[in-house]
Amino acid sequence: MARPGYLSIYADERTQRIFDEFTKEKGVSKSTVLSEMMQTYMLAQDEELYLKLLKNSLNISKTKELITTREDDTAINDYIFMKLGTAYSTSDEELNGEETIQAYMRAIEQNGYTWFSTMSLHTGMSKDKIKFYNQTIKSGEVVKILFALGMGINDVCYSAKIQEIVSSRDEISCPGDPSTIPAEFGVEERGKIWFKLTELEEETEITAEALKFRKDDGSVKNAITKSQFHFGYVYIG
Repeated sequence: MARPGYLSIYADERTQRIFDEFTKEKGVSKSTVLSEMMQTYMLAQDEELYLKLLKNSLNISKTKELITTREDDTAINDYIFMKLGTAYSTSDEELNGEETIQAYMRAIEQNGYTWFSTMSLHTGMSKDKIKFYNQTIKSGEVVKILFALGMGINDVCYSAKIQEIVSSRDEISCPGDPSTIPAEFGVEERGKIWFKLTELEEETEITAEALKFRKDDGSVKNAITKSQFHFGYVYIG
């Protein structure tokens, strides 16, 4: 039985001797020459059949399917979660969660996007988390932030697509165009975590009841109802 990957070709002794000397002079392996000869022969005899068989061997159809799936505009099952509390405008006016969301919605309507900041984590987001989410966004996946409201609701009410995340251990100014920050909070706003947001809208499919924490699989609904959690990483259990 022939060994896999090996092919026996018979030629007269003189031709074989010349072929040996030719490949030696050219510094090319016999296997390379023979492979090119086979490809040239198949292309000359039936190009369509050769290309069909080549695509099958490379599993081109499966590759295209994977690429299509990768570019599918759906959200990964990994969300950033934030429960909104009372915020204060530049004029010290109190804004509840709903009023805060409406301010950012107006900013997106006006600018196409907005920069949202928070001080929820004392040291900001970890470098690994930032790298994970930003790379996921760049690969074409959708990364969402879920906003929950308190005020007796304690449920996810809004969500937005994140286009970029910037974070620092120290308070920093807006990493992008500060004019896209809602007027209520001003261009001089500072925060430890900044999200560039688009498509901020009511969330009608994801509920707090369905969410669990990445760190321990605990119930998000229970935690926010007891006011034990305001910012973190969750998934649909």
